[in-house]
Amino acid sequence: MTESAADPVASGPWPEGTYESLDRWRQGHVLAGVPPVSLGLHGTTPLWERGQFIGTDVAGRPLLCANPPTLGRAMVVSQGCELVKTSFPFATVVPVYDGSQVLNEQQQASARSGGTWHLVHLTAEWAAAGFWVADLRMETAVDKTLLVAAEPIEPFTDETSYPRLAERLAAARQRPAIPQPCLDFVVAPLKEHLAGRVSDGATPLDGVREVRVLCDHPMAPTTVTLFVVSHDAQHPNEDEWLAAFDAVHQVADEHGIALSGPEIGSLWDMTAADYLNSQAVSDADSS
Repeated sequence: MTESAADPVASGPWPEGTYESLDRWRQGHVLAGVPPVSLGLHGTTPLWERGQFIGTDVAGRPLLCANPPTLGRAMVVSQGCELVKTSFPFATVVPVYDGSQVLNEQQQASARSGGTWHLVHLTAEWAAAGFWVADLRMETAVDKTLLVAAEPIEPFTDETSYPRLAERLAAARQRPAIPQPCLDFVVAPLKEHLAGRVSDGATPLDGVREVRVLCDHPMAPTTVTLFVVSHDAQHPNEDEWLAAFDAVHQVADEHGIALSGPEIGSLWDMTAADYLNSQAVSDADSS
């Protein structure tokens, strides 16, 4: 790799009005007219199913774009303070797309309820036609001039969705290393059961702050304890969680995992050891 003494991400001078234009943007705003692109390797077939080489190289690396080449929407995930920082020229965005033809009803219910960490459901009026989501798995840096020339598009109908987005982005960086057997035979069937209940009109997540698992081994757990942590002064529906436990217990038991719980209570009911040694499961899909 060629190294340079110059700062590789230094910002050039900002034209007059740039700061004011960028100050209109905040984390979560949607930007129109962004092509999904990536770098590839000569002589290989891209792993990106829609990826195609477009005949342009960047220092010997071929550039990939979606096939067919399209301009789509993207969500800005850089923080607002970063967007107006004159010493940095880039903003980070993730693709936004209509998932109504990609996600089945159960997957849509999971995304709508916040059960799929990498999908953020958009609730703005313009997104009502279809099932629009922001996909946190593919991040792209764009020059901030794209934002200067565009109008921010609101993604949500309520203000509380913005702090929830920030929490989701933080969780994406803090995904726990849950053992794969726990993911496959506890977390996955739990999410499937809860998504099914939500699609049936039930509200098992009401009052739930987070769900955590405590494994007795980092690689091959034989015992997993399920914690349902409630918001203060609220109590989740115990019948729903007992039913969820029974559904997951059968799968776990078939694969040699003894499931314990569910321990339902607030943070104050958990011991410090249980909290620190357990992991939240809401963002564990891709560990």
